[in-house]
Amino acid sequence: MEEDFDASQGADLLSLALGRQPGASDLDDFIDFEVYFDGTAHAEAEGQVVPFLQAQLCEVFSLLLKDLDQYLWHRDRFILELCLEEEPHLAGHLRIGDGTEDEWFVVHLLQQLTFLRPDVACRVLDADGELLLIEAALAAPRWVSPSNAENRCWLRKGLLHLLPRPGAGEAPELGRKEGLARLRKAGEESVARGKMQKAIQQRLEGYPKRALELSRHVVRAVMPKKVARLLLALPQLISVILDHLPTPPSRELLRLRRDLPDHQSALHLDCEALGEDEDTVQIGVRFTRLQYARLVSLRCQVPQRFARKRWKSPKGVKEPSEKAMQLGAMLCAGLEAAYLQGTQSATAVLRWREVPDSLPWLSDPDFRKRMSPELLQSAHSRRAYAQQDNLGEHFREAFLRAYHDPALEAMNLEAHWRDRDDPEDWLQVSQEDLDQEMKVRQAEFDHFDQKRRPRSAAKEEKVAPEELQQEVAAMGSKIADLLKGSSSLDGMEAEKARGAAASTGPGSESGSETDSEGSAEGLDVLGMEEDPEEASDDEAEEGERMKDYFSELDDQLETILDGELAAESAEADTAAGKTGMPLSSRHVKVHDSDALELDMHAMEHVLASFCSEHQLEPGPASLLLGELGLAGGSGCLDDMD
Repeated sequence: MEEDFDASQGADLLSLALGRQPGASDLDDFIDFEVYFDGTAHAEAEGQVVPFLQAQLCEVFSLLLKDLDQYLWHRDRFILELCLEEEPHLAGHLRIGDGTEDEWFVVHLLQQLTFLRPDVACRVLDADGELLLIEAALAAPRWVSPSNAENRCWLRKGLLHLLPRPGAGEAPELGRKEGLARLRKAGEESVARGKMQKAIQQRLEGYPKRALELSRHVVRAVMPKKVARLLLALPQLISVILDHLPTPPSRELLRLRRDLPDHQSALHLDCEALGEDEDTVQIGVRFTRLQYARLVSLRCQVPQRFARKRWKSPKGVKEPSEKAMQLGAMLCAGLEAAYLQGTQSATAVLRWREVPDSLPWLSDPDFRKRMSPELLQSAHSRRAYAQQDNLGEHFREAFLRAYHDPALEAMNLEAHWRDRDDPEDWLQVSQEDLDQEMKVRQAEFDHFDQKRRPRSAAKEEKVAPEELQQEVAAMGSKIADLLKGSSSLDGMEAEKARGAAASTGPGSESGSETDSEGSAEGLDVLGMEEDPEEASDDEAEEGERMKDYFSELDDQLETILDGELAAESAEADTAAGKTGMPLSSRHVKVHDSDALELDMHAMEHVLASFCSEHQLEPGPASLLLGELGLAGGSGCLDDMD
C-alpha cells in the first residue's frame, strides 16, 4: 500500500508539472467525426439541404439508438449536429479526456452505420490526426504520411477505404470534395488491403459487448432521494461530477452562491437541506471503469456541509458501509460545485432526457416529405431532435428543470437497491501481465522492422564475425593510406579528373599500350611517387602563392568591413607610434607574415565577462578543452561560435 501511495503521489506531481489539477482529465484529447451522404449534392441543388440532413439525422438515430442508450461516455455525451460548411454533412465533437475507449466506440457506431447505409461515408479524427491510419500504421503503405493523408482515409460500407497516392505532379493535399468524389467513383477499388482491415477489426473485436462492459461498474452510494433519482435517470451526470472534483474551496462556493438569484441560490444537495419528509437512500451508481479508477485515486476534502458526521444514514439499512457514505457525499459535493459554477458544456447531458411530445421539424413540409411514416411518429426522431437542441442554454436553469421534474417522483428506488458492489479485481494489474503485454507489442514492432529492413542490411547480419573484422581492417588500412596524401587546391574534382584520365590513358584496361619502360603497373593517381625535391619546391611555391592570396583577401575584407575607419585608425596609430592590431577594427588579419600575439590572461577575462553579461553556460567545446588543459576556465568558447 505504501508503494501504491508513493506512485500516486508521483503521478500527481507529474500532473501538476503539466499544468493539470490533481485528478483532472486531459481536456485536450478529443475526437471529431463527420457523416456524409451521397444525396446531399442533389438536395443542395434543390435548395433543400437542411430538411434533407434533418431527415438523415432522424434515421441515423433510429439505427444507432440502442447502442447509444446502453453506453456510458467517459466525458462528453454523443452529439450529432448539422454542419453546412463546404460539403454539408452531420458532424460531432467529443472530449474524451483519458477515455480512449470512447473514440473506438464512435468508430464502431460509424462502421455499423456505413454497413447499414451504403450511401454513407465517414471520417474520424482525433487530437493526433487520422485515427484509423494511426491504428493501422504497421500495415499502411509506405507512401502514407501526415502531409498527404488528409481526406484519403474513409469508412464506407463497413470497411476502411484508402484513396490512391498522389500522382506525378499532383499536390499531396487532397480537398474534402475531391476526396469524396474520388471515393464514390472508385467503389470497391479503394478498399484498403487486408492487413489494414485486420488491424481495425482487431481493435474493435468484441464490440459492442466489450465496450459496454468497460462502461459499466456499479458501486453503492448513500445520497438524498432527489439526487439519487436524477443520477439514475441521467447516469451521464457522473462525468460532470468528476469534472468538478476536487471541489473549489468553501469560500469560493459561498461567493458563487451569493451572486446567484434567489430561485437558484436556494438549492442545496447536502443532508442538512433535507426536509422532514425527505431522507437518504442507498442505490447502485453506475460508472465507467476509468471513471471509477480516477475517483478512487482522488484524495480531496469535501466542504464541511458534506462531512461524514453530517451525512445521514438511510432508513432500513442497519449498517451502511463507510465507503457508500463517503462516496455519496463526494458525488453530491461535486454535483453542487458543477451547479454553482454553471459549466456550459454540461447542458448537453440534460438534453438526453428532455424528449419533446412532438417533433418540431414536422412544421416543414419538405422535411415531412423525406420522412417515412414510421419515423415521423417514432420516439427516435424526437430524441434526434432533442439531443442537439438549445445546447447553449445555461446549465443551472436546465438543471433546476430536471431536478424538479415531477416524472422523477414516480421512479421506484427500491428496484435500484444493491447489497454489494461490483468486483474490483480489474483494478489490480500484475507486473507479469504488463510484461506480457509489452512483449506482444514489441514483437509486432520487431516483425514490422524486419519486413521493412533493406536487403543489404539483412545480408550484413548473415556475415560471419571473422569476415566482418577482416573487412573493417581492410577499410581502416585504405583510409590510413588515403590520409597520407596531400590535399589539392583544386579539390576532389581535380582528383576525379586525374582518375578519369588515368582510366583512359596508357596502362588502363581500355588502353593498348604500356608506359615507356614497358611496365604494366597503373599510374600513380594520388601522386605518392613524385620526386622528393620537386615535391618540396612545388609545396614551397604553392605556400607562397596561398599566402599572397590570403593577404589580398584580408585587404579586401578590411576595406569592406572598416571602410574609411581603417585609414583613419592607421594614420592615428602611426602618429602615436603604435603598432599591432587596432582595437577599432572589425577585421582581424590572421594571414600576415608576423605572428599575432594575444594576451591569453586578458582574453580569458574578456571571455568570462562576455559570458557573465550574456548569461552563457559552459558548452561541450569548453568542457572538452578543459579536460585537455587548454581552456582557462571561462567556459564559453563554444558559445562564442
